[in-house]
Amino acid sequence: MEKDEFSGCYRLGPEIISLSGIALNNYEIRKQALPELHKLEQELQLGANLAILNKGKMFYLAHVDSRKSPRMYTMVGYRNPLHCTGIGKVLLAHLEKDELDSIIKQEGLYPLTQHTITNKEDLLKELETVRNRGYAVEKEELALGRACIAAPVRGRTGKVLGGVSISGPLSEMNLEEREQKLSRKLIETTDLISLKMGYITVANRL
Repeated sequence: MEKDEFSGCYRLGPEIISLSGIALNNYEIRKQALPELHKLEQELQLGANLAILNKGKMFYLAHVDSRKSPRMYTMVGYRNPLHCTGIGKVLLAHLEKDELDSIIKQEGLYPLTQHTITNKEDLLKELETVRNRGYAVEKEELALGRACIAAPVRGRTGKVLGGVSISGPLSEMNLEEREQKLSRKLIETTDLISLKMGYITVANRL
């Protein structure tokens, strides 16, 4: 702990930053994904994120701000609900039924906006769509005026280890016109990260 000379309040000191940096560097998926997140932001000028499943929520391991709409805080270490986020839907879509049911029961399907899915049957249909097309879409379900597209990152055995998303204001995402282009680029990126994590598809073997 240290005292903030400006406010007079106490806050966490720099040692906690050092510890968090050490912890982050131990995540191989973060090491492999971070360069690709920067490339996504540079090419698409949208925010790029990496998150994993942790204690029933999505947990951000990396975030690259869009230069067009930078945030005043870091997303790394932040948690968000699964049912109303792109990466969250990707993670839920690839869970075993028992684990999926357990998370839904434990965390609930509470609304964040009027667009949030709050019915289990509707969510299950959405997750089936995610599995079939290979990516998830979230539009104003977590926060009004924002949207994202997310796709899974797989490990050596094919298990989904995490997800990558691209996100931004509705006007920048422009899903009506750009969804196909953005999803194609995102899947190319997550396939590359999966390959770096040891995942080899049948197509790659051939």
